[in-house]
Amino acid sequence: MRAALPFVQRILPLLDGNIGTAVSNVLAPYPQMPPPPPPVDLEPLEDSLSELQMQHRALRNQFLEQNALLKRVEDQLETVREATERNSREQEELLDGLAAVRKKVNRFAILGSALLGVSVLLNVLLCLHILHILP
Repeated sequence: MRAALPFVQRILPLLDGNIGTAVSNVLAPYPQMPPPPPPVDLEPLEDSLSELQMQHRALRNQFLEQNALLKRVEDQLETVREATERNSREQEELLDGLAAVRKKVNRFAILGSALLGVSVLLNVLLCLHILHILP
């Protein structure tokens, strides 16, 4: 069909009534068909594409590893946060306990000081009484 196409193009003007043009077209030199294009070597492109696919897989694996690592770090940070909160609560409880002990020790110290004061006063009175009784 391709080989007959140039002849058909030359004969078509006959249908229009241009016989002279059709005859000159038939007698004109036959144009050469252009040579077929050389085959395209797609191997470098395919190699580059396969290399890009390998790099994409490697990047995807790195992304997944980093995602898993970030998840582990997030879990560790959550654990540290919970431990910090727990320690903070324990310290608050210890401070409350320490304040209660301080109050009790202060009361005991005041009571002890009062008893010591009473004891000293009684000793002084006893000494004065003994000195008064003994000439």
